Amino acid sequence: MTIRESANCAFGVARLAFDAGAALLSVAVAVPVAFAVGEARSMALTARGDITPAAGTADSEHVHDLGTVVELI
Repeated sequence: MTIRESANCAFGVARLAFDAGAALLSVAVAVPVAFAVGEARSMALTARGDITPAAGTADSEHVHDLGTVVELI
């Protein structure tokens, strides 16, 4: 192998290592960003009232938000 071939191989390996690092970094950044965007969209829809509550039974008016039963006297 000549020096030129060795340099080209080293450059190729360095390029592959850089590409792999860039791919890992993009995944490490994309997942939390996507989660944050989804949560922000969900909170915005909730704040605007676009999410309609699920249809409940007759007993649902006596159930507190935390799932505990509240007796109205």
